[in-house]
Amino acid sequence: MSVEVEGLQELQANLNNVASEIAGATMKGLEAVGLEVVAEAKKNLKRNRTNNTMTLSSSGRVQKVKEKGEEGIDAGFFSSGSDEGYAAAVEYGRGPSQRRSAISLEQSLKAWVHRKLGVPYGKELNSAAFLIARKIHRRGTKAQPFFAPAVKKVQAKLEEIISKYVDNKIKETTE
Repeated sequence: MSVEVEGLQELQANLNNVASEIAGATMKGLEAVGLEVVAEAKKNLKRNRTNNTMTLSSSGRVQKVKEKGEEGIDAGFFSSGSDEGYAAAVEYGRGPSQRRSAISLEQSLKAWVHRKLGVPYGKELNSAAFLIARKIHRRGTKAQPFFAPAVKKVQAKLEEIISKYVDNKIKETTE
């Protein structure tokens, strides 16, 4: 006795296509979640008054990543050069005498001192920036969380956001 199934290859191709469409919709949902986390974190920066030079806020973004053949979404605050590690220093604080010297820290503080404290450019600004940098170098800074609270807030809506994208794709595919 034998059974012959017609259209099996077509069925498998359709199922693979639907799975691919759902995976794509899930990625779009994850991207939407990432965008919401970054937006909420930027609000937290503003609320915490830790967004004076806009350096940190402007480094917030969502990007697609591929690791070991798997695609994903990475949301966060990414900086480079002299600002590398700035987001972590704000989020978690920093202890005394970390990598940077007081002199290199002074350079990155000048815009902040000018904007936050209203000190005009010149010798007075240089002195103020140096003294603040020396204090940070010796004592560190306190944590001012902005990202973790954003993740926690958006996490409650994660399933709802992704489901919306997947449900819409399923409706679109079955119509």
